[in-house]
This record gives sequence, structure tokens and C-alpha cells, in this order.
Amino acid sequence: MTSDGIKIKAWLITSKKASGTVIIGHGYPFNKGNILHVAKFLYPDYNLVFYDHRYFGESSGFITTVGFKEVKDIEATIKFVKERFGKKEPIALYGFSLSASAMIMSKADVNAIIADSSYADLSRMIEHTYSIFGFLKYPFVKTTELYSIIFLNIHPKEVSPALAIKDTNVPLFVIHGEKDSQIPVENAYALKESNPNIELWIANGSDHGQAYALYKDEYTSRIKSFLEKHMK
Repeated sequence: MTSDGIKIKAWLITSKKASGTVIIGHGYPFNKGNILHVAKFLYPDYNLVFYDHRYFGESSGFITTVGFKEVKDIEATIKFVKERFGKKEPIALYGFSLSASAMIMSKADVNAIIADSSYADLSRMIEHTYSIFGFLKYPFVKTTELYSIIFLNIHPKEVSPALAIKDTNVPLFVIHGEKDSQIPVENAYALKESNPNIELWIANGSDHGQAYALYKDEYTSRIKSFLEKHMK
């Protein structure tokens, strides 16, 4: 249960050989079942927790906030892992798109974060989404910003992974497709600019979330190496 009363559903896959737990989040508009085939390469080296964000899959909730309140979903899942395995359990967060962005913004006390296809800030994302309307995009952008302020009490510019990582010491590995049509690669460069210490891999020719499909061996190898370095 989250701090704002949302029931989060998850799958826990335990391993006797585990050297920690990896919490795995999905993108929009999917659920935990959609990422099982990708993240299974982490088993049996780690316990795996696949969770549904609010509004998706088996979790409760009536609306997605595209990363803002989803931070609370991650906090609740981390709390569950620590209650199950102990406060000293090594924990990594591994997210795609929506969950990747929320994981960065969570500023969680974990060993590592892997963010595949995160946005840099929600305001940038909104402008890109409405860019198909050309110069007519501005009324849509302003309306969305107004709704955010009225219903969430926050401006989209404040929903910003780029701002969140400025002062973080948590090791972060950012993966992004060079040809990402949903969240342009400039978002990854903005994250790197915000915190030069993060690790960044741009997957050549890859669209949104395609890095695993196009570079399976390199993708899994890079993530395993990153986790081996920090899950201690």
C-alpha cells in the first residue's frame, strides 16, 4: 500500500543464489507482464520484483500521473522488499520509460538504478507529444499544464528526473534509443548534462524501448556488469 492509499500488486520471484533484489517497473500503457520476457535474464543472480504502477495491471488507482505520484508506488515496493529480506538487502531499480522516469525522481536509498528510455522532464515530454499539431500545439500544452496545476498541484516542469539527479550519489545507468520517436534521445543527453557521473549508453538506430531487441547480448551484458559493480 502506498502512502496515498493505492494498492500495488507485484510478482516476487526468489532465488537461493540471489545477491540482492531488483525491482522492475513497466512503461506506459503496459503492466508487469509485458516486461517479464526482457528482465528474466537477471534470474537467478537476483530476486526479482515485477510490480504494476497505479492504474495499470492489478494495482488500484483511477489515473496515471506519468511519473509524479508513481514515485510513491516505488517507495511502497522498496518498503516491501526491505520488510521481506531485511534493511541491509542490496536493492536495484530497473525501469522502462514511465517507471524509469519515476525511479530517478524517487531519490530512493538503493544501490543502483537502471533507466531505459526515461524522459528528462515532463514539460519537455508534453511539448514533444503535441508537436504533431505544429504551431497549434501551444493551446494543448498550456491546457495540459493548467490541468496539472489544478488537479496535481504541480507544474510539469517540476516533474523532472533531470533536476532529481543533480545531487544524487546513487549509481545510475541510462539507456536510450538513438532514434527514439516517443522520448527523443535529447532527454538522455539532458540527464547526462545534469549529472555527468551517470553512465550513458545510446543504442544506435534504436526506437523507443528497442535496445533490448536490437542489441540483446550487449544490453544484458552491460546491465549485468553494472549491477555486479554496485550490488554489494
